[in-house]
Amino acid sequence: MYKNLFFAFCCLYLAGCSLQKTQPLSPNLSWDEHQTLLKQYLNWELSGKVGIRTADDNQTASLKWLQIAQTYQIDIHGPWGQGGASIEGKPGAVTVNVSGDKQYRGANPEQILYEKLGWDLPISDIYWWIRGLPSPEKPYTHHLEDNRLKALQQDGWKIQYLRYNNLNPALPNKLSLSRNDLKITVIINSWIKQ
Repeated sequence: MYKNLFFAFCCLYLAGCSLQKTQPLSPNLSWDEHQTLLKQYLNWELSGKVGIRTADDNQTASLKWLQIAQTYQIDIHGPWGQGGASIEGKPGAVTVNVSGDKQYRGANPEQILYEKLGWDLPISDIYWWIRGLPSPEKPYTHHLEDNRLKALQQDGWKIQYLRYNNLNPALPNKLSLSRNDLKITVIINSWIKQ
């Protein structure tokens, strides 16, 4: 019985590994080469957890992000699927569905999230930061380690890259974003390039 259970576990593990579409590592990539490869990630799916800490509160939620070219769906839900929101959008059109049947539409995700939910999340910039890239729209300062971002400051946010995966190019597995008294920690369990 234990042999069958072990065999089933090994099969599931190997099937999960095959979804990651790994490539040989190239540790000698320059920063420019690394950025060029990361910018080619236009379609992806990631899943993980997000922790949000303010001066008054501390919450965790699950995170799923599907990106197909300029169209995205980001799902953030509390423990056991309770609470949270689903953000669907493309340039110029965003819909935010909040648990409890509330739906908001507009052209700017940051404006909707702030005005309707009080969330100060730079979704348009996080699209770049989540891949380990600075947003090309705004000035920034950065610190590199192994020709990858270790720290980034942009638009009043401080982003720390705490861990990368073993894909080629390496993608962030853990990062923290902070501004004023807000700190967001993102742990990415899986990256799947579409």
